[in-house]
Amino acid sequence: MVVPEKIKEILTTWENDIINTSTFPREIFPLLKDSFTNQLPVVLHGVRRSGKTYLMYMLFKEFEEGCYINFEDERLMGLTATDLEEIYTVYIGIKSPKKPLMFLDEVQNVEGWEKFVSRLYTKVKFVISGSNATLLSSEYATALTGRHIPFLIYPLSFREYLKATGNHTLNNLVTEQRAKLSALLNNYIDYGGFPQASLEKNTELIKSTFNSILFRDIIPRFGVKNTLSLETLARYLAVNPGKLFSYRRLSTLVNIRHEDTVKNYISYMEKAYLFSTVLKFDYSLRKQYANQKKIYPVDTSFSKYAGHLFSDETGRLLETVVFNELKRREFNVFYWRNEQGKEVDFVSCRQLVPEQLIQVSVRITDERQLAREISPLLIASELLGIENILLITLYPVAFNLPPFVTHISAIDWLLSV
Repeated sequence: MVVPEKIKEILTTWENDIINTSTFPREIFPLLKDSFTNQLPVVLHGVRRSGKTYLMYMLFKEFEEGCYINFEDERLMGLTATDLEEIYTVYIGIKSPKKPLMFLDEVQNVEGWEKFVSRLYTKVKFVISGSNATLLSSEYATALTGRHIPFLIYPLSFREYLKATGNHTLNNLVTEQRAKLSALLNNYIDYGGFPQASLEKNTELIKSTFNSILFRDIIPRFGVKNTLSLETLARYLAVNPGKLFSYRRLSTLVNIRHEDTVKNYISYMEKAYLFSTVLKFDYSLRKQYANQKKIYPVDTSFSKYAGHLFSDETGRLLETVVFNELKRREFNVFYWRNEQGKEVDFVSCRQLVPEQLIQVSVRITDERQLAREISPLLIASELLGIENILLITLYPVAFNLPPFVTHISAIDWLLSV
């Protein structure tokens, strides 16, 4: 048990650290603030190092009466729910808040925390985050019996990346500034959107984050025995974003004996937010799951540096950027492919109703390539009855497009809201 004076000292130290830590705007922040009109606990979940703690810092600065506790602090190891009561008592004694507010970071380290939160949430506003190693988003709902407001936190979008680097005022209509935006987008594609790693271009931190997800979040949480097989599969998937796969094919490629093991490993990685699986669009749910799937990492940096992508796969990386942005915009995302191999990169849906067909390409070099990109869109459009067709490219297109296809540059699409 931690004595009250020690608790007071720790809380004061954290508060000073937060005040002196610079932060930058995240697009989800206004929604987080709005959630404070509701007394239910706010739960921040998402991939490791995506910025959950910094969002807590921003909220702490916004609401001055709060109390922040990081339960990974070695001074608080071995705490129980009873100790949370003591921390709460000390906090009330220090600040006498009109509206008590507690930020519980890495709260899964405290056994019985959910009972403490469930008992007090009607009079204390809680903001909670936790490591995926022992507490995943689906388990928050169980622990709090559904009484919480979840927010899925992604790595930085390109818009947020520009704000974080001080380049958000660049005008993409001005030639010189557009050239700088293009260079920044190339950096974003290479180094991804994990806040610290991306801004510092820290490839070692990228590798460390990938390994931490495997060895701290997935392996202990799911009791994986064959760690080498899991790691091999994860790295293979990282360097093959957007490629079709089947569990049988993967089991052969990475030398895992049973298909079910591959299926389980991918499920674990999805639950840790490392990858997202994309199904083939079909109005039959059975056919969706029966067909080959695609998979994308949560961040392009994992393909470049954790998976060691040596070849020039800018097209696959750009696809990954577009896919993750569609997920940020809360679309259900599928791909489409017919029996002749004609393929559309993405079918974006709302409530499983298809809204848009999207094809992604780095550049269109000649009219034959243009026809290859456009042909699947036309076929899918007629078959699915979708008239909203979009071609996203990294570089300008010098050829005339059919009137039914809208072209937009990757920069303009990523900067649009």
